Amino acid sequence: MALNDFTLPRKSRYSRILFQKNFNMKILKPFALLLVALAFFTCKTAPKPAGDDGIIEIQFLQMNDVYEISPLGDGTGGLARVATIRKELLAKNPNTFTVLAGDFISPSVLGTLKYEGKRIRGRHMVDVLNTLGLDWVVFGNHEFDYDDLADLQARLDESEFEWFGSNVLLTKPLSPENGHTWIETQFSKNLKNGKSQTCGLNQISTVKDADGTILQLGVFGVTINTGKKPYVTYKDWFEVAESSFRMLKNAAFEKDGVAVKGADVVVALTHLDVADDKKISAMLPEIPLIMGGHEHDNQIYKIGKATVAKADANAKTVYVHTLRYDKKTKSATVKSELRRVDASIPDDPATAAVVNKWLKIRDESLVSSGFEASKIVANLPEPLDCREVIVRHTQCKAGEIITSAMFAAAKTNPDCALVNSGSIRVDDILKSPLTEFDIIRMLPFGGGISEVEMRGSLLRKTLEASLANKGKGGYLQLKNIRQDASGKWLVNEKPLDDTKIYRVAIGDFLLTGAEQKMEFLKASLDTDGKSSNPDILKITKPDPNDKGDVRNDIRHAVIRYLRG
Repeated sequence: MALNDFTLPRKSRYSRILFQKNFNMKILKPFALLLVALAFFTCKTAPKPAGDDGIIEIQFLQMNDVYEISPLGDGTGGLARVATIRKELLAKNPNTFTVLAGDFISPSVLGTLKYEGKRIRGRHMVDVLNTLGLDWVVFGNHEFDYDDLADLQARLDESEFEWFGSNVLLTKPLSPENGHTWIETQFSKNLKNGKSQTCGLNQISTVKDADGTILQLGVFGVTINTGKKPYVTYKDWFEVAESSFRMLKNAAFEKDGVAVKGADVVVALTHLDVADDKKISAMLPEIPLIMGGHEHDNQIYKIGKATVAKADANAKTVYVHTLRYDKKTKSATVKSELRRVDASIPDDPATAAVVNKWLKIRDESLVSSGFEASKIVANLPEPLDCREVIVRHTQCKAGEIITSAMFAAAKTNPDCALVNSGSIRVDDILKSPLTEFDIIRMLPFGGGISEVEMRGSLLRKTLEASLANKGKGGYLQLKNIRQDASGKWLVNEKPLDDTKIYRVAIGDFLLTGAEQKMEFLKASLDTDGKSSNPDILKITKPDPNDKGDVRNDIRHAVIRYLRG
């Protein structure tokens, strides 16, 4: 057993012990290592009056899937407002934990821009969340958007909050000289004092209320495995959830000379499909509260006596959960309140100052990138609804504009166009007049437009996968393609022919094969200029050095199309 020296984050109000399951650190050549980490922290508690009643209340302020630091166009959201809610809750109950259930480092407009010579890539989010006073996060799939581990590592090092995700492991060479022998271990962050702190461990916090009731609160986190990068490996989240829960409940340790056996109650932070959250809740009914992310619309479920909850993305709403634990009956109850975050909540001045700093950086960087944020692109007859409940479920005006822009930019006279709805990230209603910044918010990833010749059979397979992805980012927005009343696919109002070759304008991301249920679309140009995919006969891409070719950036294509 190794005892690691950690420092206590400045905002902590409780004592903690961190645990890691006895993972066999997988080495691709037969070899095994074992890592077990414990960390002991001092605590700050309220003075104890006479009359411990054996009942304690803990509050959780829950966000998830936050990509914007400032309010959205509809007036909701804004992390400076969330900071105000946090301070109000803490004033009433010092045992309040502020949590974010994954997805915040990426994507965003700011994250794609440069500052001090580097892509921002979530630096702004960590800066604002540090100031807000965030306590806990769980890794989300978008924390692994960037190919270079150095980007994620920089955000870990900058963060002043705890990271959870016991099934998420860093994959790295055993030694620089032996790059083909890999191990899996926990992520860690480098502290300002030169020491290292492990991320992702299960945790027991000792929480004490004003009348002296003490609670051992266990916490673990698990993450979906869709953020695939060479430096990250995912263990089965069901197995890890169960083993983490059992370990936290059965852990034995000594605190202030008193023997403590396990957590009184365990809560979970997850970034999973809600169906998997429900399975974990059914599998581990003793967990009274699962605070989840990944879905972007608020939802709450009661499964037996347990609660599974997710707030709206971008802090349009937050959940306030009050967990009440009775030590005599060993029972926990949870009451949850969904709070709308809007202009009725004043900004926290300190957090607002950091938000405004980054907004100024954003505007200056956009100018240097060839965009004029405030320049009007078009006056629309009605607001443009880009909410995910629209763009990921049905063919819509935003999708029509984007695919029409792709169609207009194409050089090969395409039959149709398609783009994944997951590229539309704004999750907001854009009001007229539409500006260049609105287009950048809508499509923060940018990305190029390719033109391909594909077999009708592959096009059909792609369209069927799109239907299976309804509600997710893999649902496609289409041009010149529709289903008739009988469910048959029509291309340019003619039945789709599996034997025909179709010319398709397509977003570059889809050709990576990384979209859900669309791995079969993966295609690239071989050294001889031929497609690597037998069902894609030809791929036409723009010259990347031609700054005037809008196919190099779909956002420029949309701007040109809307301007006519």
